Amino acid sequence: MSQDSIYQLVQASHVEMAQRWRHHYHAWGSGIPLELYLRREEALNDGELCRKAMRMWLLKNDCDEILASCETYAARIWYGQAEGDLNGLKLETVASVLVEPRLRGQGYAGELLKQLSERLKFEEVAGVALYSDVGPGLYRRAGYFLHPARESIRVVTGEPWPDAADEITLAQVADLLKEETRHVHTRLAMTSVPSIVEVPTAERIEWFNVRSQFRAWSRGQQPPVVVGARGPDGGYVLWTADAPEAALHALVWRPRSPADAAVLAQAALAQAGEQDLQKVIWWDADRDTGLDPFRAPELQPPGAMARDRESSLPMLAWLDDSRPFPLVWAGIERFGWS
Repeated sequence: MSQDSIYQLVQASHVEMAQRWRHHYHAWGSGIPLELYLRREEALNDGELCRKAMRMWLLKNDCDEILASCETYAARIWYGQAEGDLNGLKLETVASVLVEPRLRGQGYAGELLKQLSERLKFEEVAGVALYSDVGPGLYRRAGYFLHPARESIRVVTGEPWPDAADEITLAQVADLLKEETRHVHTRLAMTSVPSIVEVPTAERIEWFNVRSQFRAWSRGQQPPVVVGARGPDGGYVLWTADAPEAALHALVWRPRSPADAAVLAQAALAQAGEQDLQKVIWWDADRDTGLDPFRAPELQPPGAMARDRESSLPMLAWLDDSRPFPLVWAGIERFGWS
């Protein structure tokens, strides 16, 4: 923590969090009524992910005025390099960086991010991930490496649920994700460059599911029970519909074969149709470095149109001076980067 700063980074109380949620709504709450939005934030805060891993941070001046805020979500990553160097490290994801309009342009967001990095490095956090539609210059100056996102899209045209796909419900996710650890070790053992893999957790998928429930209610729909599908060769996809746009987003894309990819894509399209959504989106699904087997061209959703996103930049600030900057980062697909 900077000793000579006139600003202080503190963790928010629950009362302060509830106050900031109202500011969040005015910044990002389009498409959902305020009362429903606040109920959603309370439900998320009561969930296991937030209780175990989420913190809200406030930048205050010496008059105790809140100048800026953000949230962080703790996760574990596996860091791998050649010769079997595999280590579990801490990762924090930053979200909801907010400076109220009347306070913008005075450097408060930059000070917030600077003090946050110092605090997290003191806590032995290896890296900080961040995703934003705005402010690439701000984040670059704060030490984040930017990697413009790509996405693949298929438009919903009335596809039926494929006979070869099995439905996945939230109750099945925890057991399903146990497989991820085994695949992570295999994947990292094959790479010769510094790489990190964030293994998705059931708590995080549940977090997306709660958001998806409230989004459905805001559209006058019943929340879906199905959160993914399993393919004929054992691969699977998990998804969410929690964004304001009428789209189903792939969260975890793990086909084991081209047949899996085709069946899982059709299942996602069928689910999107059930929810009256217009398209399915896979983030970075067509980006292939040759180092991540799930990004091989033959395993991408067939018929999808790839495009660059000029915003929603995935970013990484690497705080671990003892290890090289990772060249490959495989997270959940919606926020994936390779």
